[in-house]
Amino acid sequence: MTTTEAPVLFEESGTRAGILLFGPVLAAAGIGLESLAPGGASLPLWLGVGLLVLLYTLLLVRTRRRYLRVRLTPSTLEQGTTSLPMSHVTSLRPADEEHHGLRVLGDGPVVPRRLQPVVLRLTDGTRAVAWARDGAGLRAALEDLLRTRAAS
Repeated sequence: MTTTEAPVLFEESGTRAGILLFGPVLAAAGIGLESLAPGGASLPLWLGVGLLVLLYTLLLVRTRRRYLRVRLTPSTLEQGTTSLPMSHVTSLRPADEEHHGLRVLGDGPVVPRRLQPVVLRLTDGTRAVAWARDGAGLRAALEDLLRTRAAS
């Protein structure tokens, strides 16, 4: 059985997996520096610290990948764990339009910190706010999709 997957027009994962290396690198640096001191390194201590930092960053990465991911296909716009059918989007609002007080797509009441808003006009006449780290990239992908949809 084969399934045809819709092409992805824009995607952000929420965070990079390379952050997970922080705990092991911290432990290795601690072991290396402490081995230069008299008495040698406290291996169990540094391995424990590295493991705790790894577990903490693993939780952060997993959460950010779940709630801050953005994925645009010709049929849907996914923001975090919510999905908006692209058939509900009619146009984009100007980039400088105020977005406070509008419904924010995704899992939170406001646009997440350090992410850029993109205001959408929906078929029911309301406006909603999409967001991405690369707001200009998301806006360009949405504009291309809406232009292609209007031409067909």
